[in-house]
Amino acid sequence: MQLTQHRNLRLPHVQQRSGAVSVEMAIVAPFFFLLIFGLVEFTRMGMVKQALTDSARAGCRKAVLVGTITTSDAEAVIRNHLQTTIASANDASLCRISFDPAQLEGLESGTTITATVEVNYADVSWIVPTFLNKTVLRGQSTMKRE
Repeated sequence: MQLTQHRNLRLPHVQQRSGAVSVEMAIVAPFFFLLIFGLVEFTRMGMVKQALTDSARAGCRKAVLVGTITTSDAEAVIRNHLQTTIASANDASLCRISFDPAQLEGLESGTTITATVEVNYADVSWIVPTFLNKTVLRGQSTMKRE
């Protein structure tokens, strides 16, 4: 009967590095979380900008129709579209909507109509706005009256 001897396969210098993982994590973790929060924040900014542009396009499409009687009809389309795309009625109410020309009544065919939707990014941010708190996001669409 032969006895086998088990050897310790660990390298001798590993025992001297017992706290290295903790120190590395303490150094790397803040940068990692900053990167993740930055990705979330800039993705949200792009999503809101696209929602503003889509809503302006929907409102402008309503404004160029011959049957549109008032500016409030086109604004209602924009507000409804914003509520479904931004996913919060409160965020949609913070958006500013404007048309050029301001009154849509009595416009001739071929008149250029521009719908603009703006919001302060600090009002729609998911994370506490620090870097982008003074940023104004704008969506705009221009079409000709039918």
